[in-house]
Amino acid sequence: MSPRQVKTWGGVGVEGLRERWGRDSVYAYGEVGSTSAIARELADQGADDGTLVLARSQTAGRGRAGRGWFSPEGGLYLSVLFRPPRPDVPALVTILAGLGVAIELSRRVPGAAVAIKWPNDLVVDGRKLGGILAETHAGDDGKPRLVVGVGVNVASTGWPRSLAGRVVALEELAPVSLPEVADAVIAGLERWLPDVPDTLTPAQLEELDQRDWLKNRRIALDTGGEEPLVGQGAGIAPDGALLFRPDRGALRRVTSGSIEVLAEGQ
Repeated sequence: MSPRQVKTWGGVGVEGLRERWGRDSVYAYGEVGSTSAIARELADQGADDGTLVLARSQTAGRGRAGRGWFSPEGGLYLSVLFRPPRPDVPALVTILAGLGVAIELSRRVPGAAVAIKWPNDLVVDGRKLGGILAETHAGDDGKPRLVVGVGVNVASTGWPRSLAGRVVALEELAPVSLPEVADAVIAGLERWLPDVPDTLTPAQLEELDQRDWLKNRRIALDTGGEEPLVGQGAGIAPDGALLFRPDRGALRRVTSGSIEVLAEGQ
């Protein structure tokens, strides 16, 4: 059964959302599997650059590496379709999308000092606030389509007990509405996407350095080997790779793997 479109989202009518964000292609749903899956379907049907898909909740939200993303009602679940001007989409898409969203949320929500946990998490004081998932696919015309999905914890209800202490919601920091959070996320995504450079500019690197949650922290890096490597985050390279200084060995560039922040003394 196809997901049901709704006439209002976050207390605002869909026509009002279209006017608010200056685009005709805004689709709002109740419960969906994934907003990004819908955005991909719309892309295949010829949807415009900037098409926006929203949902009140998701049943099959996805994070990095196919992990599930818990998506109860009260959070922001949004995907934007971009039609990039170049056939190859740089690896920096996720980093710059996350940085743009972190900047805008921090600017617009009092008390929200949003940091980046490489490669795609948004965190506040080490607790997960949200995440970014960027995916590309080619259409029948061979041109790339880029879908960027964003999930942000806005309300703190409906979470399983297993997430207690590990996640944070914006409403814990300041009163904020879903449309206001969407304003920030859309502005953050469109700050640098889709015309993404191959390397970060000095200004982008400086912004990222200020918001890099892993820098100078003790971390364990799991790249799929027998045991995780333990060391220290050393920043993010101009091409978006994580810089990792292991306890034994030389500085490494990391382009894939999972990261755990360790407690003091570990």
